[in-house]
Amino acid sequence: MELRPGSLFANLLTIGNGVCGFAALVELSKIVEPQTAELLESNIRHQMVAGYLILLGMLFDAFDGKVARMVKGSTELGAQLDSLCDLVTFGVVPAFMIVQMNLGGDPRWVHMVWFLALAYFLGALLRLARFNVENTPEEEAHLCFKGLPSPAAAGCVASLVIFQAYVLQARQGEFKFFSAPVLEDMQELAGSITYIMPFLAIFLGFTMVSSRLKFEHIGSRIFSAAHSWEFFVSFVFAAVLLAVVPEVFLPIAFVGYLVWTPVKFIFRLVFFGRRRRAEHEEEPEALQRG
Repeated sequence: MELRPGSLFANLLTIGNGVCGFAALVELSKIVEPQTAELLESNIRHQMVAGYLILLGMLFDAFDGKVARMVKGSTELGAQLDSLCDLVTFGVVPAFMIVQMNLGGDPRWVHMVWFLALAYFLGALLRLARFNVENTPEEEAHLCFKGLPSPAAAGCVASLVIFQAYVLQARQGEFKFFSAPVLEDMQELAGSITYIMPFLAIFLGFTMVSSRLKFEHIGSRIFSAAHSWEFFVSFVFAAVLLAVVPEVFLPIAFVGYLVWTPVKFIFRLVFFGRRRRAEHEEEPEALQRG
């Protein structure tokens, strides 16, 4: 199969995503049971590096398809390569990360974490398989996603891990932007992330395979031609926060993206459901008056 320069460059970006996933697995494999404070600090560092590698893989993934469509270099090879790399970086790595975070806990808890992490992996696997079947090359098909995209799910896991590592390292005086009371509250939150993450994995797995949840394509929104001044102000504000405190802003952004669509779906379901019931109740009364 002959590849044009444009499609070759897009495939190299995709391979970069896969390399990030492999490097993240290598980092996570260095984690051991935290029997000493030094080992605990080393584990936190490995988790943080793996989290940043996932985010770097997201950057590669965000641009490979865009580049392929711009140069009209989309190929079946590129599509299959993209899904395989996504499965590694956004499916295998986050699930393995959740397991490694809980090393050294009660054996029964660790066994349960394995099954909860498996739910995440299976959700990513089914999500990517469905995307391969339903994906079309038209630009209009990339305005929203049916179900949570696997990079966003992995971003939730990675950003929370990075936040946890950032806050725990603050005990050595590395926290620069918040007061002592805020730091204490954030440290309590960071400590609970290890135990929250396995249950979050189930929710992420469910949202990835749910076809009724429509998640907006943020990349298409940013690169679209028409923008309001409100969007521009919001984008600049988000960029400033990302530059100043990325470890705090990223989990807020990813979790907000994750929660917003299900909340909006439930609100519409309840609101329009009540309105339909009210309309059905009014119809017999109108017929009786008629």
